[in-house]
Amino acid sequence: MDRSIAESLVAEIAFIHTSFLEAVDALDDERFRARPGTKAPAIAFHLWHTARWADMLHGRLGELAPDLERVTTRDQIWDARGLAQAWGLGTELGKGASGMGLDDDASAALRLPDREEVASYAREAFTAAEEVLRSIADAELLLPTADFYDEGDWVVLDHFGWHLTHAARHLGMIEALKGILGLEGTVTV
Repeated sequence: MDRSIAESLVAEIAFIHTSFLEAVDALDDERFRARPGTKAPAIAFHLWHTARWADMLHGRLGELAPDLERVTTRDQIWDARGLAQAWGLGTELGKGASGMGLDDDASAALRLPDREEVASYAREAFTAAEEVLRSIADAELLLPTADFYDEGDWVVLDHFGWHLTHAARHLGMIEALKGILGLEGTVTV
């Protein structure tokens, strides 16, 4: 096989992204928004939150890794479309308007739009992140970069790994919530 390390990682990330969309595809809005417990954010939150991180990755990687000559800083879809305002979400959305750092009450108070609208945003954000990551060559994986927490030193490869593990964690939460709601949980069978 003649595939690079970066291409292999992007393939895994694309698989996780596709699995997210498949996991929510047949959900009605009631199950999409259901919170089976006070400490369990809804499926809607997990999809939106992961899409926001993919959008930030696509938008900020050029800023975080200035040695990547081919990757430029791009407008995040979230900002370019003014989705926080369009969806009536206000400004208290956590770090980077991503839901990160919101407590249980604040995440429960988010009134995200219907499943198809959130899934449409996620599809676009996932595709944008995959395109940016596909532009990176193996020789660039160890270039220095900042992280999204504005602390510590990373290399470009860390963004691949972080996004993959973060997305997998939230996909697992969606699968568990589907099981609790009486649906087939896993999408990877």
